[in-house]
Amino acid sequence: MGSIAHFLRNKDAVVSIEVALIFPVILFILMMFFELARIALVISLVDVSIEQSVQSFREDALFNTLTEEEIKTTTSENIIAHSFNMIHEDSIQIELQRFSNLNEFADVKESENTYYSLPILNFSVYLNENFITPLPQFFGLGDSFQHEYRHVLGDLLGDEA
Repeated sequence: MGSIAHFLRNKDAVVSIEVALIFPVILFILMMFFELARIALVISLVDVSIEQSVQSFREDALFNTLTEEEIKTTTSENIIAHSFNMIHEDSIQIELQRFSNLNEFADVKESENTYYSLPILNFSVYLNENFITPLPQFFGLGDSFQHEYRHVLGDLLGDEA
């Protein structure tokens, strides 16, 4: 019984036990902070890459002659090139809708206010990127995160015929 009384009076190891109990929580918070920071970085980086890639079509009037597959391929290559190799080709999927003019894009019947413009491209880019830590999968969030980007390119004001 004397040994138990000795441990009750001696509190030398209390701090080390508290640190041992709280350390996994601190480690978890730190790892999730890095995970969330990387998610924000990747989403922002891909957004800027899409903007730069799509705006390059605005400078080149020859995009009218490209097929949808060529536009998708060019856009995908530009996104990967502008993302500092953080995005891989299998992480993104691009869907493209092409409209011949503003009336078709707005689904407006031909009327006296007919506007003619360059073709309008409606991009939908889907990002599916893996997490860098196993913690989200441990908590049932899966092994990757998804994000969808939408971008419209075209002469939306048009010229009256």
